[in-house]
Amino acid sequence: MNTKQMIKENNRLQDAMKPNNLSYYQDMVVYIRSSSVQEQKGEELLLEIAQHLLDAQSKGKSAEDVFGSDPESYCKELVEQLPKMKGLSSLQYHVMIPWIALTWFFFVQALVGFITMWAGGPVERMTQVRISTLILIAGGSYVLIHALLRWMKSDTFKPEEDKRKINVRNMGIYVAITVVILVAGVWLGRLLPILTIAPWISLVIFLVGIAGTKLLFSSK
Repeated sequence: MNTKQMIKENNRLQDAMKPNNLSYYQDMVVYIRSSSVQEQKGEELLLEIAQHLLDAQSKGKSAEDVFGSDPESYCKELVEQLPKMKGLSSLQYHVMIPWIALTWFFFVQALVGFITMWAGGPVERMTQVRISTLILIAGGSYVLIHALLRWMKSDTFKPEEDKRKINVRNMGIYVAITVVILVAGVWLGRLLPILTIAPWISLVIFLVGIAGTKLLFSSK
């Protein structure tokens, strides 16, 4: 069974879980999937846990009865035993977010450019792309997505009422990161040149990006 099939099977098994067991299990899913373990091994573990939980549920047991009252420690111990991403897999993991962000940036650039041409507007302005903008999109998307994943992982296993509360410290960190990104954008914009990219070239870059996404990052 490949990764996509395991994820599909995992979703099917979750549909059979009782609400309290499902909530417990979904926290385990978030924790394990946001850890730097090999995707295939992580999904194999989650599928095994789901099947074990459903077997226990059929006997009248709860997730807490099976895995204990401290699921975070339980998952941490499991994750430490799994092989970590390395080599090409690790590189793919780090490159994927900037790649996707830039791919869709060029889609928007192409779309706006073609609309401007159709409307008879100033196409020259729509073909100008700052290198600093590309760097900020790539770097900013990477930082913000990983900050979000870390925030989600830190909130895992907390009571629902605590998850709804705004963490002032985390919010402050995200605001600070955003400010740094904006300041860096202004500074880099003064130093780096501007590229001229026609709408059809942006479209080609987008199509290459989509093809690369499927080829390089799709789960097998």
